[in-house]
Amino acid sequence: MKTNNGLLPQKTWRVLNRDTNRSVVEVILENRRLPAEHLEPFRLSERMHAPELLPDMEKGVARIRQAMDKGEKIIIFGDYDVDGVTSTALMIYLFRELGYPVDFLVPHRERDGYGLRPAGVDMANSMGADLIITVDNGISAGEAIAYANSLGIDVVVTDHHLQEGPLPPAHAVINPNRTDSTYPFKKICGVTVAFKVAHALTRELLSEDRYKRFLLSHLDLVTIGTIADVMPIRDENYALVKFGLKVLGTTRKPGLIELKKISGVKTDRITPITVGFFLAPRLNAAGRMEDARLSVELLISEDQELARNKAQELDRLNRNRQDLQQDYLDEALDSWQKRNRDDKVIIVENEQWQAGLIGLVSGRLKEQFARPAIAFTRDGEGNYVGSARSIDAFHVTEALTRFNRYFLNYGGHHKAAGMTISPEHYSVFKEEFTHYVNRALEGKDLRMELTVDSVVDIDQLNENTVRDIESIGPFGEENPEPYLLLEDAIIRDVRELSGGKHLKLKVQKGNRYFECVWWRSEAFRNVMRYNARCDIVFRMNINVFQGRPRLQLTVEDMSIRIEH
Repeated sequence: MKTNNGLLPQKTWRVLNRDTNRSVVEVILENRRLPAEHLEPFRLSERMHAPELLPDMEKGVARIRQAMDKGEKIIIFGDYDVDGVTSTALMIYLFRELGYPVDFLVPHRERDGYGLRPAGVDMANSMGADLIITVDNGISAGEAIAYANSLGIDVVVTDHHLQEGPLPPAHAVINPNRTDSTYPFKKICGVTVAFKVAHALTRELLSEDRYKRFLLSHLDLVTIGTIADVMPIRDENYALVKFGLKVLGTTRKPGLIELKKISGVKTDRITPITVGFFLAPRLNAAGRMEDARLSVELLISEDQELARNKAQELDRLNRNRQDLQQDYLDEALDSWQKRNRDDKVIIVENEQWQAGLIGLVSGRLKEQFARPAIAFTRDGEGNYVGSARSIDAFHVTEALTRFNRYFLNYGGHHKAAGMTISPEHYSVFKEEFTHYVNRALEGKDLRMELTVDSVVDIDQLNENTVRDIESIGPFGEENPEPYLLLEDAIIRDVRELSGGKHLKLKVQKGNRYFECVWWRSEAFRNVMRYNARCDIVFRMNINVFQGRPRLQLTVEDMSIRIEH
C-alpha cells in the first residue's frame, strides 16, 4: 500500500499535535498562544483601547468640532475597497447622528487611482469644501494635502497604512501606524480608525447612553471592514468582530439586510466566512467593475426598496466579476503554459484586463501553483500596472525593492504588492526578476503548507466539540479556523454536487460514519475510490438540514492510499 502522491494531497501538512488524549480546545488555544481566559465572557469596553491614544486624535476632533460650529462644508474622502466604503459609510452615519450634513467622494479605481490626489482636491473644492476628512487613505498624500492647504482647505487624515515618508502637511494625521505612534495595537483597519474618531467625537457631543448605542449599532460596518481587509483577529479586533458579528446578524441597516438576502445569508448564523465569501465580494464588486459609490450608497440607504435595487446591482456586478475573472484566469493559464513551466514565478499580462481584477488573477495563480505570481495590464498612458501575490517563503515586496529602479511606483507587504512599470523597462524587469526568484526559491518544495492543529479520534468528533471550538472564535487572520486530521478512514460513498463541481463523501472509521463535503473538488473525482483508505484534513461544523442539526466535516485536503 502506498500514498497517492499525484494530485493528492495538494499541500504539505504540518501537524502540530498527535496526542489524541489531549483536549482539542486546549491544543488549539496553545497553538495560537491564547490564554485560558480567552474563553471567559467580557464586555466590549474591557478589550478596547481609548481613542485618544491615537496620535492627533484630540487635534483632529477639535478641528471637526470647529467646522461644525462655523457651519463649514465637510467632505469625506474614501477609498474603493471594502474597508474604504465601510469607513465612508460610518462617517456618514456619524454626521447624521450629529445632525450635520456632509458629502462624500470615493475615487474611481481606473480613472482616479488610489487615495487623495490633486484632482480629488479639485473635486472637493468644486463642492465648496472647507474641510476634507480622509478615511482609509491620506498618509501618503503629501502633494495633494499641500495643494488643499494652498486652496484654504484643511485636511484631517484618518488612515491605517504604513508611513513610508514624512508626514503629510495635514491639520491632523490620525493613524496608529505613524512612526511616532504609541498606540497599543497597530493592526487595525481604516474603518476602525474612523470608529475611534466617532467614539471620541460622540463622547464629547452626545449623552453616554446615546453615544454608546450609536457605536454599538455600527459595529457591523467595523466587522465587515476588518474581515475584508484581512486584519488579525487579535486584541481589540477580536472583541470588535466578536460583538460585531452579532450586530450584523440583527442589523437594521436596509442596505445590509438586502445584501444578506441577495447573498443567500442566513441572519442567525453570521461568521467571518459569511463576510469574507458572500458580503465582502459584492461590496468590492462596485469598485472593481464600475464605481464604489454604489456600495457606499447601499450601506447608507434608509429606503428598503432603494437598498434592494442597489443590492441587486451589486450582485449583478459580482457575477460579471466572477465571469471575467474566470476568463482572465483561463487566458493567464494558457499564456503561462506556453512558457517555461520550471520558473519559480508566474508573470502574465494582457492589456485588455481590468486593473481591478488582476490581483484576483495573481492570487488564484499563486494558490494553484504555490509560487509567486504577478498579473499585469496596461493603464491609459501605456504603462504596465501589476499586482503580485506571494507565498510564505518569499517576501515579494522586499524582492521588488531590489528592482525599484524600474518602477514608476510600487508598494506592498510580505504576500502582496502593486507596481507600475514604463514600457521600456518591462521586458528587462521580467527577465531579471524571474532569474532572481528562480535562484531564491531553488530547491524549495513549492507546495503550499497546511497547518493542522491536531489529529483527532472518532470520540472527539461530535457537536459538543464543534461548539467548544466555536467558542475560541471568531476566526480569521492570526486566529485561523482550526483544521483537524482524521487518519485511516475508509471511503464508503462518493456523490457529485452541482454537476460535479463539489463532492459529497461518506467515510467510516471504526463503527462510525461521517458525512463530508468537499467544495471545488471536481479535479479529484477520478482519484476517489470506494473502500480506499484515506487521511482527511477538515474543518468540523454543524449542518442544519430541514431543521435538524448534524455533524459535517468540510474537507480541505486528502491523502488516499492505493492498494497494490
